[in-house]
Amino acid sequence: MLAHTTAHPLHAPRPRRSRPVLPVRRSAARAPFLLLALLLAALALRPAPAAARDPSVLDGLALAQRGASANLCALTFDDGPGQTTEALLNILRDKGVRGTFFVVGARVHLYPETLKRLVAEGNEVGNHTFSHISMRQRAPVEQLSEIARTNEELAKLGIVPRYLRPPYGRYDNATIDAAAAQSMTIALWSVDSRDWRKHDLAAILPRKSYGVLGVRGVFLFHDNHRETVEALPSLIDRLTEAGCTFVTMSEYVETSGPLCLH
Repeated sequence: MLAHTTAHPLHAPRPRRSRPVLPVRRSAARAPFLLLALLLAALALRPAPAAARDPSVLDGLALAQRGASANLCALTFDDGPGQTTEALLNILRDKGVRGTFFVVGARVHLYPETLKRLVAEGNEVGNHTFSHISMRQRAPVEQLSEIARTNEELAKLGIVPRYLRPPYGRYDNATIDAAAAQSMTIALWSVDSRDWRKHDLAAILPRKSYGVLGVRGVFLFHDNHRETVEALPSLIDRLTEAGCTFVTMSEYVETSGPLCLH
């Protein structure tokens, strides 16, 4: 027979008190999700690191990040050759400056002697498409034709360009692929003179108070504008006073330290 035991009141288990359930505010519950959304949005707005940029495109940012240590200035001229190109070459020769000319393929056969002189005097030639069309959203086969036909015209003169500058700076993935198929790199500019507006080109230069190191980059001009040719001597003098070391596009891209020209 089992003994019946009665628990002593001091050892009896105490009943657990249930804590009151507090109402959870919706704003507090959603706070972690809002913070996460804000973090993701901030990350999405951050610029891509330089290493993530397409190495086959030298855009304005990529060019602006170069040339600082040697204070490099590359004068580039689009849309030629034309009637004023020879006068522009005279100025470059007299000033001891070499430039880079992005030429339109349809005009190459009209000025073969000008192009021969251009190269003989140490200037560089780039590809500016055959008919100066906006490349963006054009069919890939058309884009490739625009680049290849210009290269074919230049090859007749013994010129092999390294860089493509699409008209208006407009390009897409098909342009990048077409340039790569021709072993070329897309090269834009970092300082736009906007000389097509026919205004005072001196306005593109920084003030003297900015200091010598403030003047550098790849300058965009057009050699088929007479106003540009007329203003060029003064511009070169002012850039020289500001400490510019004048180079071609290739030299600008390839030089990462102090420049030594032979």
